[in-house]
Amino acid sequence: MIVHKEHMENAFAEFWIENRILHIRYKQEIFMDIEAARQIVADRISFQKGKLYPILCYAEGIASSTKPARDYLASKGSVLAIAIAYLASPTVSLVMLNFFIEKNKPSVPSEIFTNEMAARNFLHSHLTAPPMKK
Repeated sequence: MIVHKEHMENAFAEFWIENRILHIRYKQEIFMDIEAARQIVADRISFQKGKLYPILCYAEGIASSTKPARDYLASKGSVLAIAIAYLASPTVSLVMLNFFIEKNKPSVPSEIFTNEMAARNFLHSHLTAPPMKK
C-alpha cells in the first residue's frame, strides 16, 4: 500500500480526496474476488480515518466479480460512505453495475452514471442533505 497526502494506492485501486469527494479508481482488468473486495474496503476505511465521504467510484476497470465479493461490497462497502456514484462505461461495467445495485441493494444512496459531472452533482447533493437515518 502506498500513501501520499490525500492519495493511496493498493494492488486493485487508487484512492484520493478532491473537493470533499473520495474517489476510487479500479485498476484495469481486475478480477473482484472476496480477497480483493476485503482489501479494497479495508484500505479505503483506513484512508478515510473515520471521516464520512460521498464516494465517486470509477468502475470501468472491473473485468468480473464473484458473488461473495459483490455481497461483501454491498454490506461492508458502504461503511463511512454518505452516498456512492458509480461511473461506468456504456459497455460491460454498466450492465455489471446495474445488476449489482438491483440484486445487492447498497445501504446508502447509490446511482450509476456514464457522465462524471452528473455523478459529482449527485454526490454534492448528498453533502448538503441531512444524513439518512437507518
